[in-house]
Amino acid sequence: MQPGDFRARRTKAVRKDHMIIIVITVAAILAALVFAMETEKSDTAGVLPEFEITGTTDLEGNIFVSFVYTKNIIMFDGKGDIVWYKHEDVPDGVYAGYWDFKKHVVDGEVYYSYHDQDVGADHYGLPGYAPGERVILDSDFNEVKRITFEQSDIVDKGHLLDGHDFLLIDLDHYIMSGYIKDTVYNVPGYEKSSVVYSYLQEVKDGVAVWDWRSVDYPELYSLTVTDAVDTANDFGNLQTDAPDYVHFNAMRLNDDGDLVCSFRHLNTIMCLDRTKDVDQIKWKLSGNADEFHLADDQKTSSQHYVTVDGDTIMAFDNHNISERTRLVSYKVDMDGKELKEFKERVVPGKFSSACGSQQQI
Repeated sequence: MQPGDFRARRTKAVRKDHMIIIVITVAAILAALVFAMETEKSDTAGVLPEFEITGTTDLEGNIFVSFVYTKNIIMFDGKGDIVWYKHEDVPDGVYAGYWDFKKHVVDGEVYYSYHDQDVGADHYGLPGYAPGERVILDSDFNEVKRITFEQSDIVDKGHLLDGHDFLLIDLDHYIMSGYIKDTVYNVPGYEKSSVVYSYLQEVKDGVAVWDWRSVDYPELYSLTVTDAVDTANDFGNLQTDAPDYVHFNAMRLNDDGDLVCSFRHLNTIMCLDRTKDVDQIKWKLSGNADEFHLADDQKTSSQHYVTVDGDTIMAFDNHNISERTRLVSYKVDMDGKELKEFKERVVPGKFSSACGSQQQI
């Protein structure tokens, strides 16, 4: 995301709070957008979900809104006027969305992208997984390309992506995420287990140049928590066909070129080394294997939307364990694995059980 562009990911309300845009999600489908301004009705009734716009903001840039269970994406300006939108009807009873609508700047050129869920694809019975394609648009919103996984030892070319996040380095260089269901034999205490695991792939010029699988690190199984989903650690497959035991939901590159990722069902922010094929985990922040000596009240619970700015890591901390959603900020020495400063910002009376985002401005 670029300065001055604000993204409301799968949201119900957007609130300006001093220097931070706070997004709180109360439901999966947006019924109303409230921007704390002067009421104005939309002229897109019958096409887009109903919403109200109140007031204006002088901040530069646009507000990007996407939805989990309806195929709508909207770009608003600071007055609440629609700059651009895309809508697609889906069959009655089908819940599918356009996810993760955002802006990219590559060598001074503006592009946009969103995730287009394939309504016919197997989502493993998981409400938080939407297999599909990443759609790249130019600055005039013309479709440039559609992206899926490239051939690797793990997936075939064309394997569908997960919709949580996507990093565009340039038009032929990007990092993607996916969820894969498989039977594994390395879960401690189980002869075998069906799981849904996280797969990340970096592609350059049509070739997979790096990837990462959570199942290659059996130490992660013991870190799974049930703050958000009771069956996340059901490795015996007693209540679910395959637990979503890590639930990747965000990634950013830090100044060293490492990939800093959020794993909701581990309560962990993890740093991955993109120069290695093995031993790729550099450090873990928060969770049961936290390496930064966080106090319990400094740890995240079921977090989303991690960002990195120099030595500062921010997260939208849903904090399902306490139902007290907040924004958290960690100033850290990444090499020394030391916490230098911790900050939190709470929106009183608000709880987002899933989804959400924030941006420092």
